[in-house]
Amino acid sequence: MKILAVETSGKSFSAALNIDGQNAAEIFYNCGLIHSEKILETIENILKVSNLSLKDIDKFAVSAGPGSFTGIRVGLTVIKTAAQILNKPVVCLDCLTILEAAAIKIKGIKIIAAINALRDDIFIKRNGMPSIMNIEVFAKSLRRHKNKILIIGDAALFHREIIKKQLGQNAVSLPPSFHFPKASVLAREALYIDGKSHTEIAPLYIRKSWAEENKTKKAVIS
Repeated sequence: MKILAVETSGKSFSAALNIDGQNAAEIFYNCGLIHSEKILETIENILKVSNLSLKDIDKFAVSAGPGSFTGIRVGLTVIKTAAQILNKPVVCLDCLTILEAAAIKIKGIKIIAAINALRDDIFIKRNGMPSIMNIEVFAKSLRRHKNKILIIGDAALFHREIIKKQLGQNAVSLPPSFHFPKASVLAREALYIDGKSHTEIAPLYIRKSWAEENKTKKAVIS
């Protein structure tokens, strides 16, 4: 089984190839929103070093978000187009699930995936579903847990001081490189998930974009 995955939900961007459960190739960028410029070139390079062509791929995988509107659209457009042309299935996961899948479970440590959503908000899972929450409210809610808390995702970097203030010694930290969803993890998880038709894949937008919110505000004022 050959799975090609792309993760474009945030400022980082990665693409990976998984062959029979093994990570065969991965390219990762963390230098801003270069997704539209690099995604096709990156996929071509991964296939080239693996001596494969796009038609050799059995299943595609892509991140649905939440995160950057532009990044999500780029990834979904490329993968849905390839899946449609080749009539191949697609696995679509939210980036919080991808982060959770990358974390090693350690007894006595509660792991929570959280992504910066700007405007003092973060994306987290509530009742198993991605949602949005104010960072101060979120950090205070963590104090009810008796275990140590590991926040995985870029919210841990953006809001380190707030989290540390509320949790104190119960806050567990990781180096920055651990806080980005990776295409290799997505590809690995996709191996065990039935793919869907490209027509069933949609972006996960939890909030409106800046432009949409400003447009709504202007309409209310006028």
